[in-house]
Amino acid sequence: MVPDTLPDDLSSISRLDLPYNNLVLTGFLGVGKSTIGREIARRLGIEFFDMDEEIELRELMSIAKIRELYGDSRLRTLEHELSRHASLMRRAVVVVPGAALLDARNYRVLTETGQVVVLTCELGEALRRLHLASEQHYRDPTIRRRMLSRLRREHEIVNDPRLLQLDTTHLTIEDETDLLIKLWLTGEPEGPWFRYGPSPPIKPPQKPPVGISSRWSGG
Repeated sequence: MVPDTLPDDLSSISRLDLPYNNLVLTGFLGVGKSTIGREIARRLGIEFFDMDEEIELRELMSIAKIRELYGDSRLRTLEHELSRHASLMRRAVVVVPGAALLDARNYRVLTETGQVVVLTCELGEALRRLHLASEQHYRDPTIRRRMLSRLRREHEIVNDPRLLQLDTTHLTIEDETDLLIKLWLTGEPEGPWFRYGPSPPIKPPQKPPVGISSRWSGG
């Protein structure tokens, strides 16, 4: 049951106050969805499920290695199995890669059982966060190439107009956590950082016409 009023610090929110569904965070590589998911789960004392971590624990190898050895088909199978598993959870924070939600099967089971939010940020900020999170790995050109390839593939999720997005470019971890907890509790996005689908392209301002023909209309 959702409280009638939400405290400013959300410190009194308990697991039983949460909706019965899950909070599903997705987005492209480097946006920080696992960091935010863990913080929400820690603050509320609830279960946390990270699909990429579960895949790597099951297969005892990295996502990149699975793709290299077995191809995308094996990875898609694992993602679907774990999407079905996550859909059976309740009042949990679930983190899934953007590419997994591009599969219609996963999209259906996860949106039916959870509030899905796409975390986004400017690409330059995503690259900065990747560098800070794994500086040594990022220096390796092979690993960096794989990471950038994955980022481009997962970035497609921001083009889905059905999904609510939260732009995290200029938000702190605390800001993101508060906004997402409030969204989960109320079902209503708060503030200008939320939107559906990609942001509209920025159009450069039109330059005023110059020249004699624009200043003189005749006579």
